[in-house]
Amino acid sequence: MENRIKYFEGNDWADNFYLASITDFMKEFDFENQLHSLGDIIELYNVLKYLSLPYFENNSTYEIDNLKKEVRKTIGYYFSDKRLVDLTEEYNILYRLYIEDFWEIFVDFNLVKKTTVPDLDDFINQNDINIYYLLKQERICDKYGSIIKSHLLKSPSYFEWFIKKYDSDSASDYYFPTKFSNQEINDWARRYCELEEANANYLLQLSNWSAQHEYKINDPIILKAKQAYEKFITQSFEGEAGLSWAIRVSFKKDLKNIFEYKEPDDKLDFEVYFNKNWFDEEQEYPTILNNFIYVFGFLSKFGHFSLISSGYASGSMMDMIATRSKYGYKLSTEFNSKNALYKLVLALYHDYLSYHDIDLEEVLSYCFNILFKEEFNNDNFFFTPSNAKNSYYERSKSLIPEMDSILKQFDLYQQHGEVDADLFELQSKNTNYRDIKSLEDKKYIYFNSNEIKSFCQLIFDNQTAISFPEKKKGAISFYEYVNVGIQLSDFFEPQQKIIVDLLEKKQIIGYSVVNQIYFKNLQLIKLYKLVWEHGYCSIFYMNDQLLKLIESEVSKGNLKYGNTLFSEQESDYISFIMDNKKYNNGLSIRNKITHGSFAKKKLYQYKEYYLELLMIQILYTLKINEEITYQDVKRNPRLIKC
Repeated sequence: MENRIKYFEGNDWADNFYLASITDFMKEFDFENQLHSLGDIIELYNVLKYLSLPYFENNSTYEIDNLKKEVRKTIGYYFSDKRLVDLTEEYNILYRLYIEDFWEIFVDFNLVKKTTVPDLDDFINQNDINIYYLLKQERICDKYGSIIKSHLLKSPSYFEWFIKKYDSDSASDYYFPTKFSNQEINDWARRYCELEEANANYLLQLSNWSAQHEYKINDPIILKAKQAYEKFITQSFEGEAGLSWAIRVSFKKDLKNIFEYKEPDDKLDFEVYFNKNWFDEEQEYPTILNNFIYVFGFLSKFGHFSLISSGYASGSMMDMIATRSKYGYKLSTEFNSKNALYKLVLALYHDYLSYHDIDLEEVLSYCFNILFKEEFNNDNFFFTPSNAKNSYYERSKSLIPEMDSILKQFDLYQQHGEVDADLFELQSKNTNYRDIKSLEDKKYIYFNSNEIKSFCQLIFDNQTAISFPEKKKGAISFYEYVNVGIQLSDFFEPQQKIIVDLLEKKQIIGYSVVNQIYFKNLQLIKLYKLVWEHGYCSIFYMNDQLLKLIESEVSKGNLKYGNTLFSEQESDYISFIMDNKKYNNGLSIRNKITHGSFAKKKLYQYKEYYLELLMIQILYTLKINEEITYQDVKRNPRLIKC
């Protein structure tokens, strides 16, 4: 069977191997023979798919249209006098990769018309058919929906296909019969949760089932899935060392720099040290605020909130194989590690300040109540910190309305140029953070087309067709290979064709006198890289040359502007932490504390929630400060932009 020809849809490297065999196959195939096996016919069907590729249209000596007609005639003749039951014996010895093709032919050559519902039901029962192959064909699902539904519901394990269909973040390649009742779905889900072999990934997805789904899962079933998932995790790692990694952050005296980073050892651990001398000496409120930007790096020099990433990159191997919910926030390996690092930094600094009788909320309130007025002559904002003597639960309940208030204040300031006290009191409805506009009509830039995202993936991602050269080791991006030095001849021949067609002919790359590849417009490529990594950039930090380049890219349709206080990615992160408006796996801290759902947690958990809220309030503070500062710079240019 290893000599059989198999068509793989899409740009598959197997195509290069099979294309050379197609011509020989067609020369040797005996169209006059009427005793072909089912395997022969399905192989011929795969050849038919290859004959539809542009390669044969442009390079073959055959009259392609006539040849394809001859192939279809041969396949049609084979099935013309056969019923489904007549194919039982040969079906059961089919080459595994041909089974899906069989059901495609079943539809394409109209066996579906002469096969009754009882006939297919008998065939499924007698041959232990995997229902997945039937789900791949829409006409089969339409005609035989009742029996497919019946077979699906009989097996709890098939509930995984239901989850993939309705809770996947990518389009599924199969169909599903309709007219399930919510009662049937919930009973099916319950039986899946009770399976010993239930997959932990699907249990996790089920435990985070979104209210936005067409089919509703009852809360007791969601809880059952959560408990089954937690039981699986506990049993799987009980007594096992497993693979672990650790992040440590601490203060250390007498460092040469404000902070130092220790490279990971063979245990995958890494450590960050901050110079305690600096923090002991510099405890003024403005310095504490600046530390979040210039020492801890919560905001990058191009205005990116450092905890979050774009999500465009393929990520680690675990990221690529992980199942993802349709309505879930993307928790990549990169996000988890960065999130852990910055939250540890916040916890460290919060506790350090508390030890020195400095309350971080007081520092943030100083920014709105005093600093804006003294620095920018802007007395529109006000913030009341919670009582530092209260529990973290009580502080969280007090902090949330103040956070909402700050957003409403900025929204009024953006619309009217001031925060009118009477108007502020009159407006009782909370302000949606996604809808708050920037003080500038153009603040952020984003990618504006799937084409530009695909181009950036090709050169920046480490899992593309040109990220594995023949003569270089390691999987890094094409961009990084160009930076360290690489020639076209270092790549495999198929890769060279991609590079020439998509990059060289479009004037993206050139070649030096020693045949090294280089980018012809490196500034543009670096700009794309910033957007690729973070999802956005703020033009507040761009010099005039970059602003002209951005304007040109916007006019070409490659980039687009955004005019909101928070970037789209920042708003997504806020939603993930604060509420369940968009994501089913979010923490929903604002909603749950406001509604009393967090009323019976342990003390350390309340502190974790409080620090999560502080992180969001720091984001609010940084972004509003960014806006106010930019307006001041426009009036009184005195800062050198990047």
